[in-house]
Amino acid sequence: MRKILIALLLLVVAAAAWPIYVGVQVENALKGAFTGHAGGLRIHHAFTRYERDRYGARGTSVLRVFGNGLDFEVELEHRIDHRLLGAAVQTRTVPGRPVGEIPAPWAAVLVQARPRAESWLGLGGGISSRLSSRPVVISGDPDPEAEPVPFRLRLGAGQGGVAYSPERMVLSFDTDVLDLANGEERLLLEQLYFGLVVHPEPDGGYGSLPDYDIGLGSRLISLTLGDREVLGLESLQMSSNQNSLADRLDSLWRVRAEELRSVGLELETLDLQLTALRWHRPTLLQFLEDLDGVRAMALATDLQTGLLLGMLLEGLQRMIEHDPLLKGHLRLNSEPGRHVRLNMDLGLSGNAEDFAARPLESVALDLDLEAGLSLLEEVAALLEAEAGLEATGAMDLETWLELAVSEEWARIENGILSSRLRMEDGRLLINGRDQTVLLLALVFGLARGMF
Repeated sequence: MRKILIALLLLVVAAAAWPIYVGVQVENALKGAFTGHAGGLRIHHAFTRYERDRYGARGTSVLRVFGNGLDFEVELEHRIDHRLLGAAVQTRTVPGRPVGEIPAPWAAVLVQARPRAESWLGLGGGISSRLSSRPVVISGDPDPEAEPVPFRLRLGAGQGGVAYSPERMVLSFDTDVLDLANGEERLLLEQLYFGLVVHPEPDGGYGSLPDYDIGLGSRLISLTLGDREVLGLESLQMSSNQNSLADRLDSLWRVRAEELRSVGLELETLDLQLTALRWHRPTLLQFLEDLDGVRAMALATDLQTGLLLGMLLEGLQRMIEHDPLLKGHLRLNSEPGRHVRLNMDLGLSGNAEDFAARPLESVALDLDLEAGLSLLEEVAALLEAEAGLEATGAMDLETWLELAVSEEWARIENGILSSRLRMEDGRLLINGRDQTVLLLALVFGLARGMF
Protein backbone atom coordinates (compact mmCIF):
# COMPACT_ATOMS: atom_id res chain seq x y z
CA MET A 1 0.00 0.00 0.00
CA ARG A 2 2.87 2.32 0.85
CA LYS A 3 4.46 1.70 -2.58
CA ILE A 4 1.22 2.56 -4.29
CA LEU A 5 0.93 5.81 -2.31
CA ILE A 6 4.52 6.74 -3.15
CA ALA A 7 3.91 6.05 -6.86
CA LEU A 8 0.75 8.15 -6.81
CA LEU A 9 2.63 10.94 -5.03
CA LEU A 10 5.35 10.88 -7.68
CA LEU A 11 2.73 11.02 -10.44
CA VAL A 12 1.07 14.02 -8.79
CA VAL A 13 4.42 15.81 -8.46
CA ALA A 14 5.31 15.01 -12.09
CA ALA A 15 1.88 16.19 -13.28
CA ALA A 16 2.30 19.42 -11.35
CA ALA A 17 5.83 20.03 -12.64
CA TRP A 18 5.27 18.95 -16.24
CA PRO A 19 3.54 22.16 -17.42
CA ILE A 20 6.45 24.16 -16.00
CA TYR A 21 8.95 21.92 -17.81
CA VAL A 22 7.01 22.25 -21.06
CA GLY A 23 6.82 26.01 -20.64
CA VAL A 24 10.56 26.37 -20.08
CA GLN A 25 11.39 24.19 -23.10
CA VAL A 26 8.99 26.09 -25.35
CA GLU A 27 10.30 29.46 -24.15
CA ASN A 28 13.91 28.43 -24.84
CA ALA A 29 12.94 27.27 -28.33
CA LEU A 30 10.97 30.38 -29.24
CA LYS A 31 13.14 33.10 -27.75
CA GLY A 32 16.22 32.15 -29.74
CA ALA A 33 16.87 34.71 -32.49
CA PHE A 34 16.68 33.49 -36.09
CA THR A 35 18.59 34.94 -39.03
CA GLY A 36 18.36 33.68 -42.61
CA HIS A 37 18.37 34.94 -46.18
CA ALA A 38 16.47 34.37 -49.40
CA GLY A 39 18.44 35.60 -52.39
CA GLY A 40 19.51 39.15 -51.58
CA LEU A 41 16.99 39.55 -48.75
CA ARG A 42 18.01 39.07 -45.12
CA ILE A 43 15.45 38.03 -42.53
CA HIS A 44 15.87 38.41 -38.75
CA HIS A 45 13.33 37.45 -36.09
CA ALA A 46 13.65 37.96 -32.33
CA PHE A 47 11.30 38.27 -29.34
CA THR A 48 11.12 41.61 -27.55
CA ARG A 49 8.69 40.46 -24.82
CA TYR A 50 7.83 37.01 -23.43
CA GLU A 51 5.53 36.50 -20.40
CA ARG A 52 5.06 32.90 -19.29
CA ASP A 53 2.60 31.49 -16.77
CA ARG A 54 1.82 27.91 -15.79
CA TYR A 55 -0.25 26.83 -18.80
CA GLY A 56 0.65 29.33 -21.46
CA ALA A 57 2.47 32.46 -22.47
CA ARG A 58 2.13 35.65 -24.45
CA GLY A 59 4.82 37.47 -26.36
CA THR A 60 5.75 40.08 -28.91
CA SER A 61 8.46 39.76 -31.54
CA VAL A 62 9.89 41.80 -34.41
CA LEU A 63 10.45 40.45 -37.93
CA ARG A 64 13.00 42.53 -39.82
CA VAL A 65 13.48 42.27 -43.59
CA PHE A 66 16.41 44.08 -45.20
CA GLY A 67 18.45 44.05 -48.38
CA ASN A 68 17.77 44.91 -52.06
CA GLY A 69 16.75 48.43 -51.09
CA LEU A 70 14.42 47.28 -48.29
CA ASP A 71 14.77 47.67 -44.54
CA PHE A 72 11.55 47.40 -42.57
CA GLU A 73 10.15 45.77 -39.44
CA VAL A 74 6.83 44.05 -38.74
CA GLU A 75 5.65 43.54 -35.16
CA LEU A 76 4.05 40.18 -34.32
CA GLU A 77 1.87 39.08 -31.39
CA HIS A 78 1.93 35.48 -30.10
CA ARG A 79 -0.36 33.47 -27.84
CA ILE A 80 1.15 30.19 -26.66
CA ASP A 81 -0.85 27.33 -25.09
CA HIS A 82 1.23 24.62 -23.40
CA ARG A 83 0.20 21.05 -24.22
CA LEU A 84 1.38 17.62 -23.12
CA LEU A 85 4.10 17.22 -25.78
CA GLY A 86 4.61 20.77 -27.01
CA ALA A 87 2.74 23.99 -27.54
CA ALA A 88 0.15 25.49 -29.89
CA VAL A 89 1.09 28.99 -31.02
CA GLN A 90 -1.22 31.56 -32.60
CA THR A 91 0.53 34.47 -34.34
CA ARG A 92 -0.81 37.61 -35.99
CA THR A 93 0.60 40.91 -37.16
CA VAL A 94 0.07 43.92 -34.96
CA PRO A 95 -2.31 46.39 -36.66
CA GLY A 96 -0.48 49.31 -38.22
CA ARG A 97 1.94 50.15 -40.99
CA PRO A 98 5.35 48.41 -41.04
CA VAL A 99 8.19 50.60 -39.79
CA GLY A 100 11.16 51.45 -42.03
CA GLU A 101 12.02 51.68 -45.72
CA ILE A 102 9.29 49.79 -47.55
CA PRO A 103 7.46 50.67 -50.80
CA ALA A 104 3.97 52.01 -50.23
CA PRO A 105 2.24 49.12 -52.08
CA TRP A 106 4.07 46.51 -49.96
CA ALA A 107 3.05 48.28 -46.77
CA ALA A 108 -0.58 48.49 -47.90
CA VAL A 109 -0.59 44.78 -48.76
CA LEU A 110 0.66 43.82 -45.28
CA VAL A 111 -1.90 46.07 -43.61
CA GLN A 112 -4.86 44.61 -45.54
CA ALA A 113 -3.72 40.98 -45.67
CA ARG A 114 -3.26 40.74 -41.88
CA PRO A 115 -1.38 37.42 -42.16
CA ARG A 116 -1.95 34.91 -39.37
CA ALA A 117 -0.31 31.65 -38.39
CA GLU A 118 -1.34 28.63 -36.29
CA SER A 119 1.75 26.68 -35.29
CA TRP A 120 2.75 23.56 -33.39
CA LEU A 121 6.06 23.45 -31.54
CA GLY A 122 7.11 19.97 -30.41
CA LEU A 123 9.44 19.21 -27.51
CA GLY A 124 11.69 17.27 -29.88
CA GLY A 125 12.43 20.43 -31.88
CA GLY A 126 11.01 21.81 -35.08
CA ILE A 127 7.94 23.87 -35.78
CA SER A 128 5.10 23.60 -38.30
CA SER A 129 2.64 26.37 -39.15
CA ARG A 130 -0.49 26.93 -41.16
CA LEU A 131 -0.64 30.40 -42.71
CA SER A 132 -3.61 32.44 -43.90
CA SER A 133 -4.18 35.96 -45.19
CA ARG A 134 -7.17 38.09 -46.10
CA PRO A 135 -8.01 39.32 -49.62
CA VAL A 136 -6.24 42.51 -50.70
CA VAL A 137 -7.55 45.23 -53.02
CA ILE A 138 -5.43 48.31 -53.61
CA SER A 139 -6.00 51.03 -56.18
CA GLY A 140 -4.50 54.45 -56.74
CA ASP A 141 -1.04 55.90 -57.22
CA PRO A 142 1.58 53.98 -55.19
CA ASP A 143 3.92 57.01 -55.16
CA PRO A 144 2.04 60.30 -54.59
CA GLU A 145 5.15 62.40 -55.32
CA ALA A 146 5.67 60.91 -58.80
CA GLU A 147 3.63 61.41 -61.96
CA PRO A 148 0.17 59.87 -61.40
CA VAL A 149 -0.10 56.34 -62.80
CA PRO A 150 -3.23 54.19 -62.47
CA PHE A 151 -2.29 51.34 -60.16
CA ARG A 152 -4.39 48.40 -59.01
CA LEU A 153 -3.65 45.21 -57.08
CA ARG A 154 -6.10 42.43 -56.31
CA LEU A 155 -4.89 39.44 -54.32
CA GLY A 156 -7.19 36.64 -53.26
CA ALA A 157 -7.25 35.09 -49.82
CA GLY A 158 -4.10 33.06 -49.32
CA GLN A 159 -3.21 29.92 -47.41
CA GLY A 160 -0.03 27.98 -46.98
CA GLY A 161 2.34 26.47 -44.50
CA VAL A 162 5.79 26.66 -42.99
CA ALA A 163 7.67 23.82 -41.31
CA TYR A 164 11.15 23.95 -39.85
CA SER A 165 13.33 21.22 -38.38
CA PRO A 166 17.07 20.45 -38.27
CA GLU A 167 16.53 18.20 -41.33
CA ARG A 168 14.64 20.56 -43.64
CA MET A 169 12.59 23.73 -44.08
CA VAL A 170 9.28 23.72 -45.99
CA LEU A 171 7.30 26.68 -47.32
CA SER A 172 4.08 26.65 -49.36
CA PHE A 173 1.48 29.18 -50.46
CA ASP A 174 -1.47 29.33 -52.85
CA THR A 175 -4.17 31.80 -53.82
CA ASP A 176 -7.02 31.98 -56.33
CA VAL A 177 -5.99 35.18 -58.07
CA LEU A 178 -3.23 37.77 -58.37
CA ASP A 179 -4.18 40.72 -60.57
CA LEU A 180 -1.68 43.58 -60.92
CA ALA A 181 -2.26 46.58 -63.20
CA ASN A 182 0.04 49.56 -63.70
CA GLY A 183 -1.12 51.98 -66.36
CA GLU A 184 -1.93 49.97 -69.51
CA GLU A 185 0.12 46.99 -68.33
CA ARG A 186 -1.70 44.18 -66.56
CA LEU A 187 -0.50 40.85 -65.14
CA LEU A 188 -3.13 38.25 -64.22
CA LEU A 189 -2.42 34.92 -62.52
CA GLU A 190 -5.17 32.47 -61.57
CA GLN A 191 -4.87 29.54 -59.17
CA LEU A 192 -1.29 30.32 -58.26
CA TYR A 193 0.70 27.92 -56.06
CA PHE A 194 4.22 27.78 -54.69
CA GLY A 195 6.12 25.12 -52.75
CA LEU A 196 9.71 25.00 -51.48
CA VAL A 197 11.73 22.41 -49.56
CA VAL A 198 15.23 23.40 -48.44
CA HIS A 199 17.77 21.06 -46.86
CA PRO A 200 20.57 22.39 -44.63
CA GLU A 201 24.25 22.26 -45.45
CA PRO A 202 26.59 19.83 -43.62
CA ASP A 203 27.18 22.43 -40.88
CA GLY A 204 23.42 22.61 -40.24
CA GLY A 205 22.93 26.11 -41.66
CA TYR A 206 21.09 27.37 -44.72
CA GLY A 207 23.72 29.11 -46.83
CA SER A 208 23.86 30.57 -50.34
CA LEU A 209 23.72 27.20 -52.18
CA PRO A 210 21.53 24.81 -50.18
CA ASP A 211 19.94 21.68 -51.58
CA TYR A 212 16.33 22.40 -52.48
CA ASP A 213 13.21 21.37 -54.38
CA ILE A 214 10.87 24.09 -55.63
CA GLY A 215 7.61 24.09 -57.53
CA LEU A 216 5.64 27.02 -58.93
CA GLY A 217 2.58 26.98 -61.12
CA SER A 218 -0.55 28.73 -62.28
CA ARG A 219 -3.63 27.71 -64.23
CA LEU A 220 -3.41 30.94 -66.23
CA ILE A 221 -0.77 33.65 -66.69
CA SER A 222 -1.72 36.59 -68.89
CA LEU A 223 0.32 39.72 -69.58
CA THR A 224 -1.61 42.39 -71.47
CA LEU A 225 -0.89 45.88 -72.77
CA GLY A 226 -4.15 47.74 -73.08
CA ASP A 227 -6.60 45.38 -74.84
CA ARG A 228 -3.81 43.29 -76.35
CA GLU A 229 -2.38 40.11 -74.84
CA VAL A 230 1.42 40.14 -75.10
CA LEU A 231 1.97 36.76 -73.42
CA GLY A 232 -0.38 34.04 -72.25
CA LEU A 233 0.37 30.66 -70.65
CA GLU A 234 -2.10 27.93 -69.75
CA SER A 235 -1.38 25.36 -67.02
CA LEU A 236 2.14 26.58 -66.34
CA GLN A 237 4.38 24.37 -64.19
CA MET A 238 7.88 25.39 -63.12
CA SER A 239 10.13 23.13 -61.07
CA SER A 240 13.73 23.11 -59.94
CA ASN A 241 15.93 21.09 -57.64
CA GLN A 242 19.52 21.22 -56.50
CA ASN A 243 21.58 18.47 -54.88
CA SER A 244 25.15 18.43 -53.64
CA LEU A 245 27.50 15.60 -52.72
CA ALA A 246 30.84 16.64 -51.23
CA ASP A 247 32.10 19.36 -53.64
CA ARG A 248 29.81 18.39 -56.53
CA LEU A 249 26.63 20.32 -57.30
CA ASP A 250 23.85 19.21 -59.69
CA SER A 251 20.85 21.36 -60.61
CA LEU A 252 17.73 20.99 -62.74
CA TRP A 253 15.30 23.65 -64.02
CA ARG A 254 12.14 22.82 -65.98
CA VAL A 255 9.25 24.85 -67.41
CA ARG A 256 6.13 23.26 -68.89
CA ALA A 257 2.87 24.69 -70.25
CA GLU A 258 -0.06 23.24 -72.16
CA GLU A 259 -0.54 26.37 -74.29
CA LEU A 260 1.47 29.49 -75.11
CA ARG A 261 0.12 32.64 -76.76
CA SER A 262 2.18 35.65 -77.83
CA VAL A 263 1.21 38.54 -80.11
CA GLY A 264 -1.20 36.52 -82.25
CA LEU A 265 0.85 33.29 -82.16
CA GLU A 266 -0.74 30.24 -80.51
CA LEU A 267 1.34 27.18 -79.67
CA GLU A 268 0.89 24.02 -77.64
CA THR A 269 3.09 21.91 -75.39
CA LEU A 270 5.97 24.02 -74.16
CA ASP A 271 8.67 21.96 -72.42
CA LEU A 272 11.98 23.61 -71.55
CA GLN A 273 14.60 21.85 -69.42
CA LEU A 274 18.10 22.83 -68.32
CA THR A 275 20.41 20.58 -66.30
CA ALA A 276 23.77 21.46 -64.73
CA LEU A 277 25.98 18.51 -63.77
CA ARG A 278 29.30 18.21 -61.93
CA TRP A 279 29.61 21.89 -61.01
CA HIS A 280 32.26 22.65 -58.39
CA ARG A 281 30.42 23.94 -55.33
CA PRO A 282 33.34 25.75 -53.58
CA THR A 283 34.06 27.67 -56.79
CA LEU A 284 30.43 28.80 -57.05
CA LEU A 285 30.40 29.88 -53.40
CA GLN A 286 33.57 31.90 -53.92
CA PHE A 287 32.10 33.51 -57.04
CA LEU A 288 28.96 34.55 -55.12
CA GLU A 289 31.08 36.02 -52.34
CA ASP A 290 33.22 37.94 -54.82
CA LEU A 291 30.09 39.11 -56.65
CA ASP A 292 28.75 40.67 -53.43
CA GLY A 293 32.09 42.47 -53.05
CA VAL A 294 31.96 43.86 -56.58
CA ARG A 295 28.43 45.16 -56.04
CA ALA A 296 29.52 46.92 -52.87
CA MET A 297 32.32 48.76 -54.73
CA ALA A 298 29.88 50.79 -56.87
CA LEU A 299 32.28 50.79 -59.84
CA ALA A 300 31.65 52.27 -63.26
CA THR A 301 29.82 49.96 -65.65
CA ASP A 302 32.83 49.22 -67.90
CA LEU A 303 35.11 48.53 -64.93
CA GLN A 304 32.50 46.31 -63.30
CA THR A 305 32.00 44.37 -66.54
CA GLY A 306 35.71 43.76 -66.94
CA LEU A 307 36.08 42.65 -63.32
CA LEU A 308 33.12 40.27 -63.60
CA LEU A 309 34.56 38.77 -66.80
CA GLY A 310 37.88 38.18 -65.06
CA MET A 311 36.11 36.54 -62.10
CA LEU A 312 34.16 34.31 -64.48
CA LEU A 313 37.25 33.13 -66.35
CA GLU A 314 39.08 32.47 -63.10
CA GLY A 315 36.13 30.45 -61.83
CA LEU A 316 36.00 28.38 -65.01
CA GLN A 317 39.71 27.59 -64.64
CA ARG A 318 39.08 26.23 -61.14
CA MET A 319 36.01 24.31 -62.27
CA ILE A 320 37.28 22.75 -65.50
CA GLU A 321 39.05 19.82 -63.84
CA HIS A 322 35.66 18.58 -62.63
CA ASP A 323 34.24 18.30 -66.19
CA PRO A 324 31.15 20.53 -65.71
CA LEU A 325 28.31 19.93 -68.14
CA LEU A 326 25.22 21.93 -69.11
CA LYS A 327 22.40 20.04 -70.86
CA GLY A 328 19.29 21.59 -72.35
CA HIS A 329 16.28 20.63 -74.40
CA LEU A 330 13.28 22.48 -75.79
CA ARG A 331 10.03 21.02 -77.13
CA LEU A 332 7.49 23.43 -78.59
CA ASN A 333 4.26 22.48 -80.31
CA SER A 334 3.40 18.97 -81.44
CA GLU A 335 1.84 19.87 -84.79
CA PRO A 336 4.10 18.78 -87.69
CA GLY A 337 5.55 21.74 -89.56
CA ARG A 338 4.90 24.10 -86.62
CA HIS A 339 7.17 22.47 -84.07
CA VAL A 340 10.58 23.22 -82.54
CA ARG A 341 13.00 20.63 -81.15
CA LEU A 342 16.33 21.58 -79.61
CA ASN A 343 18.87 19.42 -77.77
CA MET A 344 22.15 20.80 -76.43
CA ASP A 345 25.17 19.57 -74.46
CA LEU A 346 27.78 22.15 -73.45
CA GLY A 347 30.77 21.07 -71.39
CA LEU A 348 34.31 21.87 -70.32
CA SER A 349 37.18 19.41 -70.03
CA GLY A 350 40.93 19.51 -69.58
CA ASN A 351 42.98 21.45 -67.05
CA ALA A 352 43.37 25.03 -65.91
CA GLU A 353 46.67 25.61 -67.74
CA ASP A 354 45.34 24.51 -71.13
CA PHE A 355 42.14 26.52 -70.62
CA ALA A 356 44.11 29.68 -69.85
CA ALA A 357 46.28 29.24 -72.97
CA ARG A 358 43.71 27.83 -75.45
CA PRO A 359 40.19 28.20 -73.98
CA LEU A 360 38.30 27.21 -77.15
CA GLU A 361 39.95 23.77 -77.21
CA SER A 362 38.49 23.04 -73.76
CA VAL A 363 34.89 23.64 -74.88
CA ALA A 364 32.71 20.81 -76.20
CA LEU A 365 29.34 21.66 -77.75
CA ASP A 366 26.75 19.34 -79.28
CA LEU A 367 23.57 20.99 -80.59
CA ASP A 368 20.71 19.62 -82.71
CA LEU A 369 17.94 21.92 -83.96
CA GLU A 370 14.76 21.12 -85.86
CA ALA A 371 12.04 23.66 -86.66
CA GLY A 372 8.99 23.66 -88.91
CA LEU A 373 9.04 26.22 -91.74
CA SER A 374 5.38 27.04 -91.19
CA LEU A 375 6.13 28.23 -87.68
CA LEU A 376 9.14 30.26 -88.83
CA GLU A 377 7.00 31.93 -91.49
CA GLU A 378 4.32 32.80 -88.93
CA VAL A 379 6.89 34.33 -86.59
CA ALA A 380 8.53 36.28 -89.43
CA ALA A 381 5.16 37.65 -90.56
CA LEU A 382 4.31 38.76 -87.02
CA LEU A 383 7.67 40.45 -86.59
CA GLU A 384 7.27 42.22 -89.92
CA ALA A 385 3.83 43.43 -88.90
CA GLU A 386 5.14 44.63 -85.54
CA ALA A 387 8.32 46.48 -86.51
CA GLY A 388 8.57 46.35 -90.30
CA LEU A 389 11.65 44.83 -91.87
CA GLU A 390 12.11 47.79 -94.19
CA ALA A 391 12.32 50.17 -91.26
CA THR A 392 14.84 48.02 -89.39
CA GLY A 393 16.88 46.98 -92.43
CA ALA A 394 16.70 43.32 -91.34
CA MET A 395 17.00 40.40 -93.75
CA ASP A 396 13.68 38.77 -94.66
CA LEU A 397 13.13 35.08 -93.88
CA GLU A 398 13.30 33.83 -97.48
CA THR A 399 16.66 35.52 -98.09
CA TRP A 400 18.02 34.24 -94.81
CA LEU A 401 16.94 30.65 -95.57
CA GLU A 402 18.57 30.80 -99.01
CA LEU A 403 21.82 32.02 -97.43
CA ALA A 404 21.70 29.37 -94.68
CA VAL A 405 21.16 26.55 -97.16
CA SER A 406 23.81 27.79 -99.59
CA GLU A 407 26.39 28.11 -96.81
CA GLU A 408 25.30 24.71 -95.40
CA TRP A 409 24.37 26.20 -92.04
CA ALA A 410 20.97 24.52 -92.31
CA ARG A 411 19.12 21.89 -94.29
CA ILE A 412 15.49 21.97 -95.43
CA GLU A 413 13.55 18.81 -96.19
CA ASN A 414 9.78 18.20 -96.25
CA GLY A 415 9.06 21.61 -94.78
CA ILE A 416 11.42 21.14 -91.82
CA LEU A 417 14.62 23.10 -91.17
CA SER A 418 17.36 21.21 -89.34
CA SER A 419 20.90 21.96 -88.27
CA ARG A 420 23.55 20.02 -86.38
CA LEU A 421 26.42 21.83 -84.70
CA ARG A 422 29.51 20.27 -83.12
CA MET A 423 32.44 21.97 -81.42
CA GLU A 424 35.47 20.06 -80.17
CA ASP A 425 39.24 20.66 -79.98
CA GLY A 426 38.71 24.27 -81.02
CA ARG A 427 36.95 23.36 -84.29
CA LEU A 428 33.37 24.16 -85.23
CA LEU A 429 31.43 21.80 -87.51
CA ILE A 430 27.98 22.70 -88.85
CA ASN A 431 26.25 19.81 -90.61
CA GLY A 432 29.66 18.16 -90.97
CA ARG A 433 31.32 21.17 -92.63
CA ASP A 434 34.22 22.97 -90.94
CA GLN A 435 33.07 26.49 -90.01
CA THR A 436 35.84 27.37 -87.55
CA VAL A 437 36.29 30.74 -89.29
CA LEU A 438 32.82 31.74 -88.13
CA LEU A 439 33.72 30.77 -84.56
CA LEU A 440 36.88 32.88 -84.60
CA ALA A 441 34.96 35.82 -86.08
CA LEU A 442 32.36 35.51 -83.32
CA VAL A 443 35.02 35.39 -80.59
CA PHE A 444 36.78 38.39 -82.11
CA GLY A 445 33.52 40.34 -82.22
CA LEU A 446 32.64 39.52 -78.62
CA ALA A 447 36.11 40.48 -77.46
CA ARG A 448 35.77 43.85 -79.25
CA GLY A 449 39.04 43.39 -81.08
CA MET A 450 41.09 42.48 -78.00
CA PHE A 451 42.67 39.57 -79.87
